[in-house]
Amino acid sequence: MQRIALVALTGLLVLTACGGADPAPGTTPGGTATSVSIPPTSEQASGSPTIDKIKARGRMVVGVADNLPGVSKYNQDGGKHSGFDIRLADLIATGFGLPKDSVRFRSTTAATRLSTLESGDVDLAFGGIKASKQPQIGLVGPYLPVHQDLLTRKGTGSVAPGQPVCVVAESGAAEKARAVSANLVEERNGDACVSALRSGAVTAFSGDDLVLRGYAAAENGAFTVLGRNLGAEGYFVGIPARDRALRAKLVEVLGKAISDGSWAKLYQESFGSPAPAPPSVK
Repeated sequence: MQRIALVALTGLLVLTACGGADPAPGTTPGGTATSVSIPPTSEQASGSPTIDKIKARGRMVVGVADNLPGVSKYNQDGGKHSGFDIRLADLIATGFGLPKDSVRFRSTTAATRLSTLESGDVDLAFGGIKASKQPQIGLVGPYLPVHQDLLTRKGTGSVAPGQPVCVVAESGAAEKARAVSANLVEERNGDACVSALRSGAVTAFSGDDLVLRGYAAAENGAFTVLGRNLGAEGYFVGIPARDRALRAKLVEVLGKAISDGSWAKLYQESFGSPAPAPPSVK
């Protein structure tokens, strides 16, 4: 009986050694190593839903203004946007790892700029954004320092109380312009304010100094920026508020552009020298 049990046990051990057990992961039954396909993990993604969407699409869609000379202007002849915001968006796309010419620009107005971001029509929003009352929208910056000033016709060195001053509706300029005159005229955009100033319908156009300088340059000396600092502000990039990884990446990319001199170069090429002290981005 003991001999029969011993023979049975020996047979069982032989069967096990000959392949009765499952092969180790990553090998064939004969022991040869094989490659194992590991599915992508969350660590392999950027951590930002917005950046992952941009990379999957292969391009970044940015909401910009059409009529902020020097900052963001649509050129009817060439059919393209130009300005500081446009070149900065290209720099950001490169920082996200996208190839050259992978940014698409979508025209927005002061009234629609943030709503297009909230709806997902654009990935990032530029175009003179200074504040947001929408909890779904976060702001990164400032990336461009500005102050509110006055543009007048050449020879007009001041604006008397009660004289008409044009401001762009929903731009936020009205509050500070009231310190100059209570007689405010609201227009849909800066081009309309410039037309009113050119015709003499208003005495001044109050807006951001960089934009006013752009309009003055386009008028070949017919207009003058008075140099009245009605309040320092800054432009911000609009992003989805919950995308913290996107915020961190934008702060990193913009911070690098400031530290390596790229930001100052963009400023000088867009607005002239000297470049001011760079902003502190957060």
